[in-house]
Amino acid sequence: MTTLANVIALAVVICVGYLILKKVYPTAVLMIAGVVLLTLAVVMGVEPGIVVKKSTGSQFFDIFKVVQDVFSSSLAGLGLNIMCMGGFAKYMDKLEAGRALYDVVSAPLKYIKDPYKLAMAGFVVDQLLGMAIPSASGLGLLMMVTMYPVFIRAGVPRMTAVCTIAAGRFFDLGPGSASCNMTAKTANIEWADYFLNWQMGIYWALLPTMLIAMYFAQKYYDKKEGLDPDFEELRAKFRAEAAGEVKKAPKIYALLTVLPLFLLLTFNPIVTKELGWSKMNLGIPAAVIITIFVAMIFEYVRTRQFAEVMASMKVFFEGMGKYFALVVTLIVAGQVFGKGLTAIGAVNSLVAAAESSGLGVMGLIVIMGIIIGVIAFLMGSGNAPFYSFASIGPDIAAKFGVHTADVLLPLQTMTGFGRTMSPVTGGIVAVAGIAGVSPFRVVHRNMIPLLLCCVVNFVTCYFFILP
Repeated sequence: MTTLANVIALAVVICVGYLILKKVYPTAVLMIAGVVLLTLAVVMGVEPGIVVKKSTGSQFFDIFKVVQDVFSSSLAGLGLNIMCMGGFAKYMDKLEAGRALYDVVSAPLKYIKDPYKLAMAGFVVDQLLGMAIPSASGLGLLMMVTMYPVFIRAGVPRMTAVCTIAAGRFFDLGPGSASCNMTAKTANIEWADYFLNWQMGIYWALLPTMLIAMYFAQKYYDKKEGLDPDFEELRAKFRAEAAGEVKKAPKIYALLTVLPLFLLLTFNPIVTKELGWSKMNLGIPAAVIITIFVAMIFEYVRTRQFAEVMASMKVFFEGMGKYFALVVTLIVAGQVFGKGLTAIGAVNSLVAAAESSGLGVMGLIVIMGIIIGVIAFLMGSGNAPFYSFASIGPDIAAKFGVHTADVLLPLQTMTGFGRTMSPVTGGIVAVAGIAGVSPFRVVHRNMIPLLLCCVVNFVTCYFFILP
């Protein structure tokens, strides 16, 4: 029976992957696949079977009670966090606070004369902005409006400029990342804990790897391919436009974009304990609401339009609704799918196979990471594959005696790499489209630095994260 259940589980997983790659709505695919697996677990009577908080008294209804429980637990914590950050991002877009942040953090770039060193310094600026702007597409578009002209005016070759911007969100950082929040919630730790003790535990190795590899890779390709024929014309155009640039948002608005990050990294048990303060634990929704209120005060002082400032809060709530429809529902569906895989015994079989083959937890993580990375590459998005596997992380971690975050960190990181290497990723397509170059050319030039980061990801996790 166990063998048959595993075969069925594998067939369902293959069907899910096929349908998602065919652009069938992934939330529906994962949700229905999860219900199918839960139903088969009941019909076949396999272990461990369905686990619910409080049974309905009917195994058939318990299948849908699992879905209810996932919705209930996700919306109350993880879903609210993600929706609040989504609404916050939309509100900051309206205020053009992201442009103000760029104006502040990019100021030192004018002192860098070497075009390739300037590109790498710009990449660091991109990383800083990414902590406040969670959307890869949104960050890429902002950088194309702000950083790209600076690069070109300074003599950075067009393809180097585009490739540097396109790779900016290669690693998900910041409270706005749905994957970060998903990992922290699944591992039962605070976002700040995951950020400081896990992500920073490998980022110190990933960022230098990316910078050095990008520097030499872009320099090599520019020498091999030569400058674009119209580069000097484009450079002259941007220099002419620079004289007429108008800053629409005051620079002080840059504080608004990073205020939630500052609050979350300051008022949490890890930092307050070190500072000798009383225990504080400010959550993402509270940090966002505080920032929204501060932003509304800023807007009123600037515009003196009370009714318009009050009405602007609608943008925040609309952003929350959009993130619920696009992200939170996908997370819920992925968790239901994970519950189905667990119920039918696929997770236990996967762990048992890893133990018997001598792969151990790291071997299993590498295999799962490669699978997730490949799917993210093919889809152009890392959300669906990661959310599908994230919910089984606690079971794998428990079997091998490691922390859940130890299992999920390298997997979450691989989603970013796979997405950034994909020529069909929305952010890559948008950035390449604005620059008038092929997205395939962009990902080709970024492939070696990203593959090196994949290796460093696993090696660093093995030596510095896993016990």
